[in-house]
Amino acid sequence: EPLCYDGVIDVVLPVEDGGGVKRVGITRAHLEEDAGKLTHAVGEDGKKYSYADFNRAGVALLEIVTEPDLRTGREVAAYGAELRRIVRFLEACDGDMSRGSMRNDVNVSIRPVGRETFGTKVEVKNMNSFNAMARAIDYEIARQEELIRAGKVHEIVQETRTWDEGAQKTVAMRKKEGLADYRYFPEPDIPRLKLSDAFIEEVVRTMPELPSAVRARYAALGLPQADVQVIAEDKTFVAYFDAALESPSKPTPKQVANWLTGDIMAYLKNSKMDIAQLPLSPADLGEFCALIDSGAISGKIGKDLLPTLLERGGSAKTLVDERGLSQISNPDEIKALVQGVLDANPNQLEQYRAGKTKLKGFFVGACLKASGGRANPSLVDEILQRALDQH
Repeated sequence: EPLCYDGVIDVVLPVEDGGGVKRVGITRAHLEEDAGKLTHAVGEDGKKYSYADFNRAGVALLEIVTEPDLRTGREVAAYGAELRRIVRFLEACDGDMSRGSMRNDVNVSIRPVGRETFGTKVEVKNMNSFNAMARAIDYEIARQEELIRAGKVHEIVQETRTWDEGAQKTVAMRKKEGLADYRYFPEPDIPRLKLSDAFIEEVVRTMPELPSAVRARYAALGLPQADVQVIAEDKTFVAYFDAALESPSKPTPKQVANWLTGDIMAYLKNSKMDIAQLPLSPADLGEFCALIDSGAISGKIGKDLLPTLLERGGSAKTLVDERGLSQISNPDEIKALVQGVLDANPNQLEQYRAGKTKLKGFFVGACLKASGGRANPSLVDEILQRALDQH
């Protein structure tokens, strides 16, 4: 008997499929024992070889069976990605598909619109990434549809097919007649497992926060969906983001998300570094973002400072003080700065007052440049506009 059954997973659908959230039914989950895996390759002599890898033989394997609720390759890939997030957040599995830690076999069958019963089921294997899974499923759907439209429905047989990544198509592996062909064997050394309600309640109570709960929490903070998806993808990112928000500086969630999903993520990717290895601590990132929130430094100054902070970590405030980069927010200083720029550009000023109002951007840029990027942009805009409107 299965360990559990009749569950659900809520999956965030791709924008290409209309977006939103789809509830996918889980038929059951049961334990098996890994028997190993086959790797197919072409040797130097041009011949095809199959290698039997028994490194994982005997390892406990959890099989999760899904209801037929998914309709496209992208939907299935989105479901697989969400399932991988869950097992990673629970630290039940690393979800590494290339090493066989997580494998996905897909049953594909189609039916004409209006018909309730599905057609013949075809199993597809050997998909080592979610992108490959989406392509394999869409190919198999198209293959079956083409046969049905050509009046060759009898050629769709219950079989196992493998995804050929090079040819970008599914290829027949073996026919299957029924459950006997799966070669299931009961395990006599494992007694029947009975889980008490108290045990289940304790597991639920101590279970880590799941990806869906993280996404809901971040959405409640007002973060854009794109930022929510990026941060909630990885448990270590979630921990880093949460720690930055909880730092004594109390930065705004949006400011932290902007820097984390933009410049910092790009730096990690280019450096081939995990966020846990980043010299910049969550508390220091929180301080950095709070300086921008408060107007102590501008976003431009922040961009100039960030590479140094990412390389060595430390306090952003200390670095700002060392370099004398505090934002100029004194109205009298800004007024003098604006007047200096107008005096230095009489021709552009005359053109502006003659109707070329787009030159305002030129003056704003000149003011910011003259201040070394330290002038408060919104204050520059306000004082500049008043100066331009005086005559």
